[in-house]
Amino acid sequence: MNQKNNRLTWCTLLIILSVILAACAPAVSPTALPAATEAPAQPAVTEAPAQPVATEAPAQPEVTEAPVQPTAEPAEEQIVLNVMDNWGAQVDAKGPPLQSIYEDFMKAYPNIKIQEEVFADTDIPTKVSTAFLAGEEPDIILQNYPYMTKDWLKDGITIPVTDLIVEWGLKDGFREEALAQYTDENGDIVAFPLEGFTWPVWYNMKIFKEAGIDRVPTTIDELIEDSAKIRAAGYQPLVIAGADWPGQGFFNVVNSATMTNEEFGKVYSQGGFSESESFVKSVELFVKLRDAGVFADNSEGLDPPAMEQIFYSEKAAMAHLGSWSFSEAPPEMLDHIIVSGFPIPEDSPWEKPILPAGFIGKGVWITRNGAKKIDAVEKFVKFFFQPEMIDRFVEVAGMTSPLKVTLVDESKLNPLYVQTLKWGDSVNYIDAVDLYIPVTAWEDLTNITKEAFIPGTTVQQIVDALDAAWKRILE
Repeated sequence: MNQKNNRLTWCTLLIILSVILAACAPAVSPTALPAATEAPAQPAVTEAPAQPVATEAPAQPEVTEAPVQPTAEPAEEQIVLNVMDNWGAQVDAKGPPLQSIYEDFMKAYPNIKIQEEVFADTDIPTKVSTAFLAGEEPDIILQNYPYMTKDWLKDGITIPVTDLIVEWGLKDGFREEALAQYTDENGDIVAFPLEGFTWPVWYNMKIFKEAGIDRVPTTIDELIEDSAKIRAAGYQPLVIAGADWPGQGFFNVVNSATMTNEEFGKVYSQGGFSESESFVKSVELFVKLRDAGVFADNSEGLDPPAMEQIFYSEKAAMAHLGSWSFSEAPPEMLDHIIVSGFPIPEDSPWEKPILPAGFIGKGVWITRNGAKKIDAVEKFVKFFFQPEMIDRFVEVAGMTSPLKVTLVDESKLNPLYVQTLKWGDSVNYIDAVDLYIPVTAWEDLTNITKEAFIPGTTVQQIVDALDAAWKRILE
């Protein structure tokens, strides 16, 4: 074989040897790289990446919406309602119910605070007038009508509620007679009626029986005869606070015993007492009762607390006390007290014993300042005149509700108040003089009637004093 062929043979042998050696070489260690059959440490290519799917909106608010940020709610405006009343001193039975309503209202409306001022009802008109001149009158006033309040609307101290009572959806809930008594000569409703009342004579039947009497008097003759027997038994007959407003109130009841409501209203609003035959007869009747010993000793010097003390200690058989006093009667007396009307004379225009009744005992007035907070005042008035709120006064104090709906269970009521619900046609209701008397005449009337209780004061002196006072006042 020649040299060229030898080289080819060796090259061929070397190539074959290399192939054989490569086939016999050891495998690469498995720890050096992942096995070719294992997936890398990544999500499998068949799974979607950890991103929202393409059909979902990105985790951002839509461009039309404001970014979701925590925002503080705006604080409600804090409002103070200044309220003036005479019940908050807790000496009146209507004090606790009133306070409970105030408290519940402030819980219902946390941004409205009731700031209460408490004065005697006889002081409130002066307090209000003085504060008004300084622009500082309360926003709401609980006060009688029309005693010293008759000119509040005219003077701009208060505002009419004629439209408000309709706008606030309250008018249909009130008794018509209550609204009528709060409507002035111009047709304006001056305040929301609150306290209805009756003003009967209270008869202690335990004393009556000791005196040998088994019924209440219904005529003037019976009243005079019974009073003599009661004195003989060692008790006072009819106790009256002649030195103060109850004495004037009782004087007006005797006036009404001989007069119709129309006659009574005319003489007290226009004067001319001596010209009214019926009025003069009523004063003659008053003097007759006084001189017959019907009134308790020293009635001309008694104020209301003294009158109540005498009656509640069971030293007098009769007293002229209003329904506002029902809750004050000692519990041990409740089973032997009868409340009824005042006896009438034979020629009376009335058929049954009489007693004043009405809704002018208290009203809710809105002042000039209150009108500036009318939204808060509206909330208060609507809350206050819910039947369940007014019923608190009925249940605790025996107040006559001005609302058509009363929900109180009779078993929870004061026994004296329950008697009034059962009077039916056994009594006649008469007007209170408050509806007619000029504002400036109150002091004169109280002083004149105080003198009328003093033994020796004549009919002519009483009538002349009234004529002189009204002439001066009306001029």
